[in-house]
Amino acid sequence: MNIAFPAFFLLALILPGFIFTSAYERKENTSLDKKPFEASSASSLFWALCIQVPFAFSIHTFYKSIDFDICIKLLIGVKLAQNDIDSLQPDVGHIGMYFLVLYFSSWLCGKLAQAIVFKFNPYKSSLLSFDTPWYYELKGKLSSESSAQIIKVSCLLDTKESSYLYYGYLDDFYLDSDGQLDRIVLFDVYRRNIKDDDDGSGCERYYQIKGERLILKYNQIINLNLEYLYIYEKPDN
Repeated sequence: MNIAFPAFFLLALILPGFIFTSAYERKENTSLDKKPFEASSASSLFWALCIQVPFAFSIHTFYKSIDFDICIKLLIGVKLAQNDIDSLQPDVGHIGMYFLVLYFSSWLCGKLAQAIVFKFNPYKSSLLSFDTPWYYELKGKLSSESSAQIIKVSCLLDTKESSYLYYGYLDDFYLDSDGQLDRIVLFDVYRRNIKDDDDGSGCERYYQIKGERLILKYNQIINLNLEYLYIYEKPDN
């Protein structure tokens, strides 16, 4: 038997763990060296075992029996006897369908697990929080005690002419392919030239910007200040 086939078969068996992990984890930073390969592989192998065992048991019990002797022979590279090959040939379609359903189920389970974690652990301080600092900060989801409904943003932008201070409500934000903040979207925005600081004259320093939404590039922002506003329900007297 070709020495590459056992490795290929082993990869097919553990691939559900990597699919599940990829679907479950939510990261802003997409660089490949974010997590050590050993840690990522150990997690994926664990989930592959958790998914593969019950899935194979269910198929073996309720749909079609699996010849585990042949599976072991394939894994350790033992040459299959002719009767083993003859028994596999009618089930090629079932084997292919097995792995297709397994991979799709792994992806679906990963997305479902992610949705459950966001539902019951939606805050940055949660035990199972994801590696998404921008998401938690710009959504105002820091902790159960500090979950903002409205976020005001003040930021200083540097241009060729001058530096301007923008002040408005955060509507949305976008990240680039490296997981860094790319741009923010504000509404009800005011701005002023930083040179027009209050000189005691009492003149209006902020000027409203007409338009529904203002998009600011993060690479032009010198500093960014977030003001979290909370809505509390007033108890009935």
